[in-house]
Amino acid sequence: MWSVSKADGSAVSDFVLVAFPMLAIFVATTSLAFGSYAQLVLLDSTIEGARYAALADQDIFSGIARTKNLVAAGLGPAISVDVKGTVLRIGTLESIRFESTLGINLIPGTRIFTASSVATREGEY
Repeated sequence: MWSVSKADGSAVSDFVLVAFPMLAIFVATTSLAFGSYAQLVLLDSTIEGARYAALADQDIFSGIARTKNLVAAGLGPAISVDVKGTVLRIGTLESIRFESTLGINLIPGTRIFTASSVATREGEY
């Protein structure tokens, strides 16, 4: 004999009540992890590009290209990065400043992933 209790059919409602919050937590955690990884790749690539451009036999354009190649290697070629390089001169000291912005829009209309680095140019002394 089958008996009908008040708990019959509650598995579906329990699944819905537990599955959607768990899915939201999973998506939020994954997004946070990817955002942190993307920020670190952008920062390391910007630092490496500025150091590369500061070498005695390199120019600023080769450092920009290196930064873009490192970001593409770390995040994939579909992600765009905008790199701006400037040369700072104070007396005889010359430095290279890079500012990078990652083309990921988590909030529409904003580009929140930015990084900057300064490296002193090597010279013959």
